[in-house]
Amino acid sequence: MELYPNVYRIESLYGGRNLFQYLFVGDNVVLLDTGIAQTPEQTIFPFMDKLKIKPQRLTLAVTTHADLDHQGGNDSIKNLSPQTMLSCGEADRELVEDPGKLFSLRYNFLQEEHRVGLDVLSSPEAGKPLHMNLCFTGGEKIHLADDWYLDVLHVPGHSRGHLALYDSKNRALFSGDAVQGRGCPKATGEMALPVTYYQIDSYLSTIRYFENLPVEALYSGHWPIMHREEIRDFLAESRRTVEFADRAILQNLAKVPAGLTMKELIDGLGSTMGDWPQENWIFAMFPVKGHMDRLEQQGKAKQVPGAKPIKWALA
Repeated sequence: MELYPNVYRIESLYGGRNLFQYLFVGDNVVLLDTGIAQTPEQTIFPFMDKLKIKPQRLTLAVTTHADLDHQGGNDSIKNLSPQTMLSCGEADRELVEDPGKLFSLRYNFLQEEHRVGLDVLSSPEAGKPLHMNLCFTGGEKIHLADDWYLDVLHVPGHSRGHLALYDSKNRALFSGDAVQGRGCPKATGEMALPVTYYQIDSYLSTIRYFENLPVEALYSGHWPIMHREEIRDFLAESRRTVEFADRAILQNLAKVPAGLTMKELIDGLGSTMGDWPQENWIFAMFPVKGHMDRLEQQGKAKQVPGAKPIKWALA
């Protein structure tokens, strides 16, 4: 669908959720996110064909962050359009370039100490290893036409190198998964996944950053299009979710003086939130670990000596 002149949203489904990529058509053609490994051939290039844009016109593909449903199509893009430059955030480079490390260092990083993770080491949907042609750190501009460019924003929290693109000319923000409300919805509206932010203070900083941008439309990786008041409400909900999770974790720790494992903390938070589907509570490992790291730094929680897997108790 055309969002506004020369900017398009490419739509498909993944695991019952909307999966969006964005195409900017100027003197340069820029793609934001590449989906899973099958998305370019099945969805992106057929969409471009309807616009009579040949794959060879695609100048740059930007991966917002390290997740298989945002980076998996990079190899397919390069195979069908070898001259396209691939890019991501510098701090996410290692995970975007190597799907094996995406699984070991992101999806299963808690296995050894906490016995929690996705319990798989790879997926064909994550694509193949390949090098990024360039990486962004935030502050760069992507040229689309003489009077039109995209600002590259470094907005960590969900991942260390998460990027967003800001079209100041049209006051449009393309946020990927940088902010997440109460969680990620299914295409039908009900909740699909918990929030998956990890770096708590960085995530809160990203929320504040977005609140101070002059934005009239927010376009994300999975959420419906939002305008003005809807954006403010979504950002406020994102902050409230962090605050609620912090309180819920502390309350659950207070109930068990002997301490709780990561799995027990995940289950406790999932139960308290209420609308996260239980079969996907495991994805709450990211915010729970982030909150526990922060609570330890604040002196509010501590690890229980000798516990295996690791347990935390109130300090």
